[in-house]
Amino acid sequence: MYRIRPASLADVEFLADVTLTATRAQGRLAPDFDEPAWREGFTTWTRESIDDPATDLYVVEVDDRPAGRLRVSRTPEAVELNGIQLHPDIQNRGIGTAIINALQSEATQRGVLLQLTVERDNPNARRLYDNLGFSKTGEAGAEDVLQWTKGVEQNRLWNADVATRYDTPGTGMFAADVLRPTVDRLTELAAGGRALEFAIGTGRVAVPLSEHIPVSGIELSTAMLDQLRTKADENTIPVATGDMTTTRVPGEFTLVYLVFNTIGNLLTQEEQVACFRNAARHLSPGGRFVIELWVPELRRLPPGTPATVGIAEPGYILLDTYDVLQQHIVSHHFHFTDGTEARLDRTPQRYIWPAELDLMAQLAGFTRESRHADWSSSPFTANSPSHVSVYRLAPEGE
Repeated sequence: MYRIRPASLADVEFLADVTLTATRAQGRLAPDFDEPAWREGFTTWTRESIDDPATDLYVVEVDDRPAGRLRVSRTPEAVELNGIQLHPDIQNRGIGTAIINALQSEATQRGVLLQLTVERDNPNARRLYDNLGFSKTGEAGAEDVLQWTKGVEQNRLWNADVATRYDTPGTGMFAADVLRPTVDRLTELAAGGRALEFAIGTGRVAVPLSEHIPVSGIELSTAMLDQLRTKADENTIPVATGDMTTTRVPGEFTLVYLVFNTIGNLLTQEEQVACFRNAARHLSPGGRFVIELWVPELRRLPPGTPATVGIAEPGYILLDTYDVLQQHIVSHHFHFTDGTEARLDRTPQRYIWPAELDLMAQLAGFTRESRHADWSSSPFTANSPSHVSVYRLAPEGE
């Protein structure tokens, strides 16, 4: 699709040309723009940038031909996108998104934020960055400062300590009687094709499923991915590091799946809809998106009570606090040992009503094919605590 390579002095004139062409196509040149003076200053600055160890200047190539400019700075605290210009002929092909996804993956792997500035008179770029999860954190002259911090936040939440404690081989969610119906149902729904797991984690489902069908994954937590790699290598289960709302994996799949309430880790409705749309982008016609999700238990929340006790057993208490306006829940996990201290872990989620989930699916081009209470296809009722919902894209020709 594209590749980037370090710029050399031989690329200076091209870099000036593509920057000017992209800016002119956006209608952002002033009426009194002095092109000769701009070119002289830009080419001098570009030559200096190529030799500057504090920044990396690249040429974006498409079909082995120069087609864009990319400038990135890297510090111990951040990856900073200093500029990206693509020739108008290659815009709207997903190349800019793919480049930013790669930088998001790099920032996630390093555990740092991704930062950039965008001109306020460039609404197309701002819309792209908003869709990719950036938030405004400040202003610098005529530009807004945007940051993407999800990789940092998820690595803090799902860190190495959590990842090593997550697996419970043979018991709990890792018990054979729990996993077998899940694997059997997903194998059936894949219909002989390839499967992609969003938020693949440590491979609880993917590892046994890969014994039946090819499985790939997307994962934002590098610690969880490291734990997966103790069970399956990259050739067995390829995984892209990134956000399941935007990260693309090569090829098409007949099945995308998201288990164990994980869509709730996306804390806004917009992100949850984006997750559906990203699933649709990966699926072939007629492909399925499967979600396992709990049903909000607000009947257990008396008026005026902000929290409920979900589990209380020796060594463990689960306390859930609710924000019913934002549809947010924070689960507080208290783990007690024989001593006097307790360990506290917190996991925030945005809960989703089943009907709301169906509407998200429609917005992404899906129709609901089925909904059951569990992986064994038990009937879904008003008292079901969770559901497995299957959404399908229209087959080719429909």
